[in-house]
Amino acid sequence: MPWCYPNPWTGNTKRVRKVLALLLVLALAALTAATTASAREGSRFHPAVETRLGIVATESPAAAQVGRDVLERGGNAADAAAATVFALNAARPQSCGIGGGGFLVYREANGRSDSIDFRETAPAAFTPDTLVPPGLHKTFTGHLTVGVPGTLAGLDLLLHRYGTRSLAQSIAPAAQLARRGVPVEQSLSDSMAANADRLKLFPAAAAQFLQNGEPYPAGSILRQPDLARSLELIARKGTRAFYGGEIAQRIVDDMHTGATQPGDDHKLELGDFKAYRSKSRRPLVGGYRGRTIVSVPPPSSGGTTLLEMLNILSGYDLRGLGPSSADELHFVAEAQKLAWADRNKYVADPDFVDVPTAGLISPRYGAQRRAEIDPAHAQTYEPGTPPQSSSHHKPGGSPADTNPQASTTHVSIIDSRGNAIALTCTIEQEFGSAVVAPGTGFLLNNELTDFGDPGTANEPGPGKRPRSSMAPTIVVQGRTPVLVVGGAGGARIIMGVVDSVLNVIDFGYDIAHAVDAERTDDPTGTMTIEDARIDASVLDELTARGHTLARVGEYDIRPRVQAAGIDPRTGVRSGVSDPRTDQATLAQRYRARRSR
Repeated sequence: MPWCYPNPWTGNTKRVRKVLALLLVLALAALTAATTASAREGSRFHPAVETRLGIVATESPAAAQVGRDVLERGGNAADAAAATVFALNAARPQSCGIGGGGFLVYREANGRSDSIDFRETAPAAFTPDTLVPPGLHKTFTGHLTVGVPGTLAGLDLLLHRYGTRSLAQSIAPAAQLARRGVPVEQSLSDSMAANADRLKLFPAAAAQFLQNGEPYPAGSILRQPDLARSLELIARKGTRAFYGGEIAQRIVDDMHTGATQPGDDHKLELGDFKAYRSKSRRPLVGGYRGRTIVSVPPPSSGGTTLLEMLNILSGYDLRGLGPSSADELHFVAEAQKLAWADRNKYVADPDFVDVPTAGLISPRYGAQRRAEIDPAHAQTYEPGTPPQSSSHHKPGGSPADTNPQASTTHVSIIDSRGNAIALTCTIEQEFGSAVVAPGTGFLLNNELTDFGDPGTANEPGPGKRPRSSMAPTIVVQGRTPVLVVGGAGGARIIMGVVDSVLNVIDFGYDIAHAVDAERTDDPTGTMTIEDARIDASVLDELTARGHTLARVGEYDIRPRVQAAGIDPRTGVRSGVSDPRTDQATLAQRYRARRSR
């Protein structure tokens, strides 16, 4: 019987090649679809928000609206980020504000990238032994825990370098939110309840965040007139109102008169505010399976730990092993423990300590560390010796991070031109130090509790920035930022970002599934694992290999990840808020008249 259609396998070589290419594309598409489908959606899963314009991913509905409004009025990603962070001070005060600090990574649409360090600094009177004696600071509370805030200086630098709007324009929506009031989210009400005893220690904090000693109920309106006045003062007078001006003086006065609780103390003085500077630092850049990873440098450990882990894991076929298989979870856990040992020993403020950053993120060093992993047995690890490390490093490592309530919040934004920003801001744990200086209206951080022991790289020191775990990161495919990501949750931020990156790159998940997927965290030998969606046989196998499992059910309370990205094929922007937190991702609704 003759062929009804021409035989593609005979005659025309070009035709054969086209058919083979088509079959290959279909096979790859089927493989990708199968991989994406293997993600087990959790009960709180929700799809990403999509747009061809700009996207703002946060965990505050009110702040997200401010950021979107800036994009719709012609601002770019830097403008939107600054306005969003100021708005977070009014809408999510337990996590972020001008009394704290943070880090950001900014990538322009033309491919240039930058990182800004606005981490808090220790007062000039701080010594390695300041936090050793007993006191209120041991409960992560009080005046002695407060570092010089950096958020305002960082946002001011961001706007000067990349923004199109003024500082006053960026502050105005937040001041309005503070004065008119914002609806209290359930998360804020719960945090007020959890921290009520701490807040009651300091009258100005209790007056602002409690009603007759009780938390504001969800849905009620929180008005913060003192915060509005502080923001309006900064809008009129600029950063000098804060760094050495009236606001700094109010804080210093409270240091001297408000540290009256047993065991409370203070070191912060006016000169510390005048000396503060935010810093532009070269972002860390690495590669992973053909993508470029742009992340934050020290004094945050987020970028070094992320890139060291990815270098270790690059030697394994994670896609072939399968997501949440025993092998995949085992190798990720071992890679984390290796990178964590190096983090604890080496990473600190690079202005004070010789951090071997290039060595830590070297692929060759990652291969060295990978060789220490036993595929069949969980182990503990000592720090390695990365290239460029020297004999000047202090002996020993800092202990594991000890604050179980460490929090923070994150913002991921992409504008219509393709500028992208990942920004993490914090006051350390929820409600920070619990201190509000009378008349200022904002919480002061307790970041100085992030320092390590005397004699370690991360020991306290005058003017020094404590090591952080914040990990704002941008993943680039070709010239497209396919993942703009970061998280909240103290030391657990890093694994929230690592898991998201692996889920996108190795397993082909869209960002909604990447953020929703089950997570693990194993820095020192106990694996915290969201076990509800993982096969029982996998959990049994992990235990058989020597892993100690701390099972937390379907979703843990942290880390909380915010993500955005651009599809390199279609140009569609998408964004998602972690199902473990408030849903607050918004798409730009119409094209702005101008954008840089």
